[in-house]
Amino acid sequence: MKFEKKEKNLITFILYDSIHNSVFKSQILSPLLNMLKKNKTLKIHLISFEKTIPPKKLLTNFENIKRLNIFFLKRFPFFGKLSLYFAIFQLKKLFKKIHSQSIICRGPLAGWITIKVLKNLNIKAIPIKIQARGLCAQEYRFATQKLKENFIKRLLRKFIYKSLEKIEIETFKKHTENKFNIEIESVSHALSQYLVKNFKTDPCKIILATKDIPQKLSNEKKKDWRNKIRKKLEIADEKFVYCYSGSTKPWQCLPQTMDYFKKEYKKNSNNFLLLLSNDKKEIVQILKTKNLPKKSYKFLSVDPKELQKYLCACDAGFLFRDKDIINWVSRPTKMLEYIASDLKIIHNHTVSWLSDQKENQI
Repeated sequence: MKFEKKEKNLITFILYDSIHNSVFKSQILSPLLNMLKKNKTLKIHLISFEKTIPPKKLLTNFENIKRLNIFFLKRFPFFGKLSLYFAIFQLKKLFKKIHSQSIICRGPLAGWITIKVLKNLNIKAIPIKIQARGLCAQEYRFATQKLKENFIKRLLRKFIYKSLEKIEIETFKKHTENKFNIEIESVSHALSQYLVKNFKTDPCKIILATKDIPQKLSNEKKKDWRNKIRKKLEIADEKFVYCYSGSTKPWQCLPQTMDYFKKEYKKNSNNFLLLLSNDKKEIVQILKTKNLPKKSYKFLSVDPKELQKYLCACDAGFLFRDKDIINWVSRPTKMLEYIASDLKIIHNHTVSWLSDQKENQI
């Protein structure tokens, strides 16, 4: 990889968890486009590892973005470090062809692959930013812990968990022996503390992520959208509107959320629940079990581009999570959307960011 002066405004962003990830547009593409907008001489290489190469129609959409070049590399199912070596081979081959002045890696897998490649190419001076968005091994453990499987599959799960944890340790540890210029971008103070304690990360190398945090709406814009959406949905201005925005996945705790609202509605029938989700069938089933009065809620599926308008029609947003380390260190996208819309957040003290507002100001 050559680092010429003419390429001083060229960044390479490496993504291992696919452009099809639900947060790709909001947390990856949008910040990159903002960087291009602010710096007219900046160019960005986006390298994404994919199970299958995206269709030509999607590729055309990327080609229309000026100064953004996208490269798709093959990704195999994860079954330990061995499954990442073809990714290393591909990235090394690509790095011999493209230029870059700094590298951003999203997550420990992308970071681990990149460090291996740069070490192999004997490149140490280039700045590397590794985005820590959560705990990879712990998230895998949480997602699979309730599965009823045989002994062999449980052993395989344990092997994958241990492999992910080793990769995290190797990625986030101090790299003094190789003198890599690495910076760790964490989403919360709780995650930063976890990295230092469990992965021996250098605290001086950790910064807090801010570029993917949406800006708060102006009072005028919020008031305008509030009035328009309430009028459209026929929700009286005096109603106190609670919002649930998201899916019906178990970790979203929708049943617990509805139980909470049901109690609040019994206290005051002026309370109202606005459900925003694309999981229509599942929502309807849960509503039947909770026996909420029909006049106490509305359920809608809205275009993601229109979501914030509907959030502005509300007064408070629900964010309940299970008590687990993955939630404690997280910075939920839903939380950021609520904050941008200036909503009071109703939570159950399972997310450090919400429980300790003094440490986590945005």
